[in-house]
Amino acid sequence: MRVFACSDLHVDHAPNRACVEALSREDFRDDVLLLAGDVTDDLGLLGDTLSALRERFARVFFVPGNHELWERRGRVRNALARFETVLGLAQRLRIDTAPALVGEGAQRVRIVPLFSWYRRPHEGTSSLFVPKPGERTEAGWVDDRLVHGPERLGTPPADYFLALNEPRLGAGPEPVISFSHFLPRRELMFSDGEPRARDPHPEFNFSRVAGCSLLDAQIRRVGAVVHVYGHQHRNRDRHIDGVRYVSHCLGYPRERAGGHVERAATRPRRVFPAD
Repeated sequence: MRVFACSDLHVDHAPNRACVEALSREDFRDDVLLLAGDVTDDLGLLGDTLSALRERFARVFFVPGNHELWERRGRVRNALARFETVLGLAQRLRIDTAPALVGEGAQRVRIVPLFSWYRRPHEGTSSLFVPKPGERTEAGWVDDRLVHGPERLGTPPADYFLALNEPRLGAGPEPVISFSHFLPRRELMFSDGEPRARDPHPEFNFSRVAGCSLLDAQIRRVGAVVHVYGHQHRNRDRHIDGVRYVSHCLGYPRERAGGHVERAATRPRRVFPAD
């Protein structure tokens, strides 16, 4: 058994759907996939994609990203109802959204999906905000238009998801691999000496909506040795204070064409055993 990871498939774009369809139906039959959010906001297409991945992997674990909470088609549901609808769809398709043990013997690991959201700068010190020269604070953020009724999740919304994770944080003897959509640490936003592509959105400060440091506290409480995340469309593989953080995003076709997604995830990346 191996554990693979990917995120930000954005299958609304035909080239991204083709990447999913191109995955082997034989190579991953005994393996596990961690899917760290932002597949699509189209529930029909989400179901089709989850089903396609479930046909290729022995088990698929999933957490929603912000795109799964977008509502721009048909009946408008508030963010909480939308979140519950997405989880219900996953359950019907036999997609795991709760912690579980996988593997046998020395390959036995505990997979812990962690729900998450971001804290904005005014929502407290656990925001990942870092000032950016030249930014415009009024620069548009699509969640503000397409995530309806976020107040139903509480203020700040990140606290709602952190509270959902609390029952998941019990530790056991097995190694733990956790995953979330949003970032748990500021350091992960930056290139750390890697070549940096030109900033395609110099007026937009991603750190305002990147994640929440309280998520990292949960990662460490559960004893994760590997944590997979997504959201930024910038791929990373870092060891920080005993935890390996891996981002393996597909991103948008235009980002890949422009070289903005390093090592774009046209195939899932193996995270256990270490590649």
